[in-house]
Amino acid sequence: MESLKQELHETKNTTTVRTPKLKMMEKLTFGLGDFGANYSWTFIASFITIYMTDTVGISAGIIGTIILLARVFDGVSDIFMGTIIDNTNSRWGKARPWVFMTAPILGILTFMLFNVPSGFGQTGKITYVFIVYFLISVIFYTANNVAYSSLTSFMTTDEKDRVSLGSIRFIFANIAVLSISSFTTVLVDNFGGGQQGWTITAAIYGLLCAVPLMITGWFVKERNVAEKKNEKQKTSFIPIIKVLFANKYFVLAIILYLLWYLRQTETGVRIYYATYIFENPNVMGILSTASLLPLIIGLFFAPQIVGMYGLRKSVNAGLMVSVVGSGFMMIFSENLTGLVVATVINALGLVLLQAGLSAIVADVGDLVYWQSGVPVQGSVFSLTSAGMKIGQGLTAALVGWALQFGGYIANSAIQPESATFAIKAMFIYFPLLMIVLMIITVAAMNYEKFMPRIRQEILEGRVGEDRDKSIM
Repeated sequence: MESLKQELHETKNTTTVRTPKLKMMEKLTFGLGDFGANYSWTFIASFITIYMTDTVGISAGIIGTIILLARVFDGVSDIFMGTIIDNTNSRWGKARPWVFMTAPILGILTFMLFNVPSGFGQTGKITYVFIVYFLISVIFYTANNVAYSSLTSFMTTDEKDRVSLGSIRFIFANIAVLSISSFTTVLVDNFGGGQQGWTITAAIYGLLCAVPLMITGWFVKERNVAEKKNEKQKTSFIPIIKVLFANKYFVLAIILYLLWYLRQTETGVRIYYATYIFENPNVMGILSTASLLPLIIGLFFAPQIVGMYGLRKSVNAGLMVSVVGSGFMMIFSENLTGLVVATVINALGLVLLQAGLSAIVADVGDLVYWQSGVPVQGSVFSLTSAGMKIGQGLTAALVGWALQFGGYIANSAIQPESATFAIKAMFIYFPLLMIVLMIITVAAMNYEKFMPRIRQEILEGRVGEDRDKSIM
């Protein structure tokens, strides 16, 4: 009890200070949260289309449109959630209570999405899916994920710890993604297939979503809570938006997040690629392993590489490797062994960007605070999260639209050539274009050399009009 009181006292009285190095146990506890989050988000992103088309009987085009509409609202709700976090003042801190409280609801809604009532007519089914998906995407996952992501900034000011948190977070995330991709179809089949199989699998995944997130929300600590420059300073929605969009690095961070998630059309179409290119749905597990295992291993080494060469140079060098891997994927698109090797190369190239994404956003939050004096730790993550959600919405919609435009026939063993091309385009060609655009975006983010002096000024309370404007 005394330790809890002490923790609450520390949280309540935090300011922008140089924080102590994080212990590995707390880093792991933080990372566990992304393991849980993916048992909602990746499960949905990877399997909602094939579940709805092949089990519920809703067309891929309608599902893609539902997802896109919800994600547009989702992007807006992200922005409001960031403002809510920045204005939250609880004894637990700003972000932690949102992570903890929304987790069980998110797990329940995930279960409900994969249990569309069979007694509903077509209109009723579409309405049900839209409402449940809307609640997940626009409200509860938004509240949970924006709060969780912003913990990277609230927990520490140390650059290496931020990269380490990003690496550990995505190690857990990729373990979850790999497990979901490899075992979901197996679980569904073993639990009886059809709706029964999806029901039991979704119940397990709902628990795996809620419990880890609740552990993260309960046990991590917030130590770096930026204070207002003065008590009259406005931290409502409109002033924060103006401050953020006045900063070019913030805009670039949103673009980077958008491109990163647009690249992931390969995730949404992977089950189709395995089923209709290699004529074996279980090949999805092989492709998922080739894509995710190199990321998991590489993330252990990412903080050391970034520490040696710097974040920007490391990330762009990795993306160039990914371009090479994508080129080999095109060459070996129908050769499983060659495609697996090419996918491994592609994945290794993406390691450093995935590790550095959260650190980039936290840095941008510091930079905006230094320039404006307005605390934006929650809002900066909410708007990049909006880029993520819109990107994921477009990704799911693009997969659905591409399949529909290509003439995909649900449950047909033989697909038209146009459908096969659409599957390949979403798996290889479109992601390659996004990687090229990410290289250009990262090259423009040249703030890194200024950050040591900026952080020192923040420590000294020299922010807003009191900052040294000659630094940038």
